[in-house]
Amino acid sequence: MSNRIVETRTVRTFGAPRRDRVQLMNLGLLGALLVAAIALPYLGASGFVVSLVSTILISATLAASVNFLAGNGGMVSLGHAGIAAASAYGAGWASREGFDPGMQVLFALGMTVFVSLIYGLLSMRTSGIYFLMVTLAVGMLIYGLAFRLSSVTGGENGISGIQRPEWMASYWIYYYVVLAAFVAATALLYVVGNSPFGASLRGIRDSESRMRSLGYSVRSYKLGAFMISGSVAGLAGLLAVWHTHFVSPSSAGVDRSVHLIVMVILGGVGTLLGPLIGAAVVVLVENVLSSHVDRWPTVLGLIFILVILFARAGIAGSTRKLFRRLRARRAASPPGDSDPHPTEQHQGKDLQ
Repeated sequence: MSNRIVETRTVRTFGAPRRDRVQLMNLGLLGALLVAAIALPYLGASGFVVSLVSTILISATLAASVNFLAGNGGMVSLGHAGIAAASAYGAGWASREGFDPGMQVLFALGMTVFVSLIYGLLSMRTSGIYFLMVTLAVGMLIYGLAFRLSSVTGGENGISGIQRPEWMASYWIYYYVVLAAFVAATALLYVVGNSPFGASLRGIRDSESRMRSLGYSVRSYKLGAFMISGSVAGLAGLLAVWHTHFVSPSSAGVDRSVHLIVMVILGGVGTLLGPLIGAAVVVLVENVLSSHVDRWPTVLGLIFILVILFARAGIAGSTRKLFRRLRARRAASPPGDSDPHPTEQHQGKDLQ
């Protein structure tokens, strides 16, 4: 009679701490970018460079509001430029009438809430292409009103001479204000996106009928998401008008909303750094490359096509997928182990 004793040798898997390493890498990258951004004015950067980075951060804040809706709710908006323009016009009108910066903020906030509520009420019953068309229609309405209400908006000439608060007068101080606003808006959208509210939005994105059958108020969630996204867009509009000291109907144009969609797709829908990366690409092409190349829209179009063909998840999303594949291959074949299945190895020995 023989007894079989099984001796088991377990090789450590690489999957257990993988998520922790990913989070540490993301936090490290974010920390490095934040440190570089804070140190930018002290690195000898010119006023033009600091102003250009401020423009990128403002555009990234606006793109992040679109990214929040598209990534978590599957709602692609073509009207967020109208929300930002409404906020800018509120601040511009208050400045022209002689109100102090505090009242400018209040008027900008009031216009943001009002316009976002209209957007939300009109679009919460729709989804997919119908949602996109409703937001496009409301955006075009705001664009038309900016032209027609010349007594309020200045018509085609817009409103100029809009002054920001005196303590923000210096370009580098305002840069830090914009940087803080971008970090705060990104953190807010990240927290909301990873909360139960964000999980419910993703459930509605995947199957509205199932979420409705589970007792969720789909319309209320859509309205709430649009109000959150619209508030961030209004913040970006206020920062933009304080940055340029000018607002015109072109701020609410369809082309501006299309640029926001391009930024989100280039960076990666639903990614944390996607709006920043996409905004950097679009703003640099539009403001730097345009001074050297007359057909810069063609260059931007080619970049967009290349990303669609070879990086469908966007620059940030595709980079993340690439690192995941590399880690998976490394975990599947760790160095010094010839067994192609390194998770567990069992060796049995018969002892008579």
